[in-house]
Amino acid sequence: MKYFFYYLFIFNTCVLFPQNIGSNGVKSDSRINDLFELIKNRISKNSYSNLKIKGSEYFDEKFKPADIKYFDKDLNQNIFLRYNAYSDELEFTNNPKTESSDKILMKNINISCQIEKEKYIYTDYIDENNFKKKGYLIELFSGKKYGLYEKRLKIFMEGSNAKTSLERSFPPRFVEKYKYFISKKNNTKKEIKLNKKNIIDFLDLEEELIKKIIKERKLKFKQSSDLKALLIEVDKIQK
Repeated sequence: MKYFFYYLFIFNTCVLFPQNIGSNGVKSDSRINDLFELIKNRISKNSYSNLKIKGSEYFDEKFKPADIKYFDKDLNQNIFLRYNAYSDELEFTNNPKTESSDKILMKNINISCQIEKEKYIYTDYIDENNFKKKGYLIELFSGKKYGLYEKRLKIFMEGSNAKTSLERSFPPRFVEKYKYFISKKNNTKKEIKLNKKNIIDFLDLEEELIKKIIKERKLKFKQSSDLKALLIEVDKIQK
């Protein structure tokens, strides 16, 4: 009887996760095909070809090796991704030397990926205006009580011509912006400004204790690493 269940398990595994031989001769899990989709109804990068645009949609235009997890299971595949911070998409290719791709990673809360040292997650979050949204965040810290996340954006700004000699002309351009989010006990991530008052109000600790940590660590909150340092210290005193 035990052999029957063994063969039943093998059969179900093959049905659920069949493998195909790819063009490169390497076995490919058919789940991979379900994780990527063609980009549809998206403004092509070539739409801007007649414009002299300053900057880029990307913080890094190179496709990098990526590790993808689907329901916390590693998919061992030859995959390269790059983050499009303008469209909030992870573009996909099998060839790291390519300059463009018409495929993106499916936006799903059960799919996460590691591009070099950065972990991208697709998740719900609440912005500074208290609107609930979905998008990609980069995990900067995950502790026992708090999590810290960063959102990188590229915003397209139309060009403008100077109307007088006292004004300046600006070309069309992509402007970069960073936002930060904190989750408490794995609840929805909420946007937080990098200033002392907002951080103290958000954290569920005595104000004097937080101020003591800030003073001892000489935290100025000019960058996210200061907020991360504070959360690490806070995490040490959480039960």
